[in-house]
Amino acid sequence: MNRITREAYNHLPKGFYHLCFDRLEGRNLFTTNEDYRLGMSGIALSTLKYGVETYAFELMHNHLHDIVRATGAQCMRVFSYLKRRISEQLTKMGLPPLPENYGCLLKPIPNENALRDEIIYTARNPYEKNCCIPGGHKWGSTYLYFNELATLIKGDRVSSISQTRMRSLIGSKEVLPPDWEIHPELGILPSNFVKAKEVMRLFASPKDFHTRLVKEYETAVVIARSLGETVEFSMNEVREIANTELRNTYPGRLFKSISREEKCLVAIKLNERLGLSPLQLSRALYLSELTVSQAIRSKDYGIR
Repeated sequence: MNRITREAYNHLPKGFYHLCFDRLEGRNLFTTNEDYRLGMSGIALSTLKYGVETYAFELMHNHLHDIVRATGAQCMRVFSYLKRRISEQLTKMGLPPLPENYGCLLKPIPNENALRDEIIYTARNPYEKNCCIPGGHKWGSTYLYFNELATLIKGDRVSSISQTRMRSLIGSKEVLPPDWEIHPELGILPSNFVKAKEVMRLFASPKDFHTRLVKEYETAVVIARSLGETVEFSMNEVREIANTELRNTYPGRLFKSISREEKCLVAIKLNERLGLSPLQLSRALYLSELTVSQAIRSKDYGIR
């Protein structure tokens, strides 16, 4: 992260931000359960040390997402703190620390609708990367929202844990609130510090939240592009996207009545809008990959 970017981030006012750590290509930020546990605890400790409010976060093996309410300067302190903790853990494992130029993206979230979208994107990340079912990732906050079973995940209260044991569990001498709970595998539980109630108020119902989590295809692509990331759709999702586009483009038409040329026009739209590949589109639309590729490459194919 260059000084100009960091200096600009430091001057951002208090608001909602998406703090996205750079993807570490060819290496992992987190590999073992201990890595993840210390990463989870690091997020929790950052809320205490720097006064940020955490609304959602997910730890992925080579990057992480953190939705917070804070100033830009607070966010940069969180980044530096977590970077140092992760580097220390990597070194402890006999691996090189994070590169000196390892950085992050700090994306302002301008309004409540955008906040809802960014939270959904963050929650969708582990599911999309085939880590879990929707909301089933244990190394993040998504399991807290609209999930009664989350209340059953308990840990030992801080007041009952010795200082030596505490240091081992969270990797810090930081003094924690006595009523916080620490789980032996998960570390400091997100229920202690994540603003889950405020997040749930953003959605009309549990069904609204979970429908958005698995169906917000175009929003996911828009946000991914703003973060320099890509979205990985499953084949079932691609088929659903293609069928929805066909129904919207040719209402009342049966699939078998839609011509090859008309399907190619839909393929062109979905390639441009969502970045779906010719192979994905050919399988979803029952066309040859060559036909779809030629249509996408053609600058004057039909009337777009």
